[in-house]
Amino acid sequence: MTLDELSKRIETGKTTCTALTEEVLRRIAENDTGGRKLNSVCCLNPDALFQARAIDAEIRRNGRKSPLHGIPVLVKDNIDVKGMITTAGSEALADNLCMEDAVIVKRLKEAGALILGKANLSEFAYWMSRQDMPSGYSSYSGQVVHAWVPGIDPSGSSSGSAVAVSARLIPFAIGTETDGSLMSPSIANAIISIKPTVGLVPRTGILPLSCIQDTAGPMCTSVQDCADVLQVLSGMDENDTASYNACVKDYRSALHTDGKELRIGILRQDYDETALQTIEKAVSILQEAGAEVKDIAIETIRQDESECLMHEFKHDINVYLHQHHSKCQSLADIIAYNKAHAKTCLVHGQDLLEASENKSGRLMEKEYIEKRMELRKTASENLDGTLKKYRIDVILSAGARPKGNLSPISGNPCMSLPAIVPDERDYKPCSWYLMAGAYREDHLLHTAYILEQKAGIHTCPSWTEELR
Repeated sequence: MTLDELSKRIETGKTTCTALTEEVLRRIAENDTGGRKLNSVCCLNPDALFQARAIDAEIRRNGRKSPLHGIPVLVKDNIDVKGMITTAGSEALADNLCMEDAVIVKRLKEAGALILGKANLSEFAYWMSRQDMPSGYSSYSGQVVHAWVPGIDPSGSSSGSAVAVSARLIPFAIGTETDGSLMSPSIANAIISIKPTVGLVPRTGILPLSCIQDTAGPMCTSVQDCADVLQVLSGMDENDTASYNACVKDYRSALHTDGKELRIGILRQDYDETALQTIEKAVSILQEAGAEVKDIAIETIRQDESECLMHEFKHDINVYLHQHHSKCQSLADIIAYNKAHAKTCLVHGQDLLEASENKSGRLMEKEYIEKRMELRKTASENLDGTLKKYRIDVILSAGARPKGNLSPISGNPCMSLPAIVPDERDYKPCSWYLMAGAYREDHLLHTAYILEQKAGIHTCPSWTEELR
């Protein structure tokens, strides 16, 4: 069942937060730690059942305060939860016990959601090593296993969040993205996700990779669920200056199938046969809904931002660690710990950590500033410039991975949803990938909702059961 369906069952008294929590814990025991050994969950909230009973009592007294009230959720293990450790997948941070909730965790709790635990991830949001380190691997928790077919790359870095949702262990999860870490695992595991405009969702209390590109976002099984979770997460945070211009809208109001107000640009660069077929399906659906659809072209869809990320990671991780209580108080400390415990911590090396440590961490170098400005300028010219040139609201493409990295670098929002039901015997996922202007998440949700409702594609691994 979707988050919305479970929410309605709580509303009508057909289930409770306690019953849902017990069921989710059973599923995790049967197929995450046991059975298929998905290893998507890093750690569980030891007070989850007590908190579930308290939430049920609150609902009985006062009614429900949001669609998330009484729904259990996993958050990626680079997001702080009070009383739990945040490791970012690193054994070196196994003592990083958090004293405060991240702002988005506070908002989830205020909306009545139950923080069930943490989801595994690619170590340091896949910023550990370029030496054949697989997605979903970390020194702290090991390897996350693909939800549909064991042995296939689960993608990352929000691997555990995507797998837990796809495997129906949890109704929804929270992941993060710097460049593809929400979109890529969602596409790989055939679920739905939206990467918000950078700053729409506060980052305070999230272990960072890049102060310029990082954002958290929902990972769900329906477009409406994404809208409901995004509504709760969004809004200004006085401690995150990127959020000062946050433009929050009523995302539920975007969920209708009249497309007469939409103008969609179709990007047909570098397609395989499956992607072309799904593009034609999308064109047909959107035109039938009344949307204006036209072909477009973009000159540059991918840039290499790795040098900038090295500078930003050193600066940002050091700031984060100075505000926390781990024995590792700097990136240099983490590197030294890994070297001292090389057998478990350096299975795939740490060349990205070391390359980042070799930067000043001050974000003042002429080369860094010029490169970051060049990246943003090119991304904006190619994404925002294309939206303006063709007078369109949304750019649509399709495939087995995100189309370029214009959205991550520009900070604009993007979204993915399954365009086919993958064949488990020959697993080749394909999703629609949507991009829009800053704070136009409503355009993305509107387009995705039309595609979801009209295409009627429901993806679920054959071995799973729906949550009762």
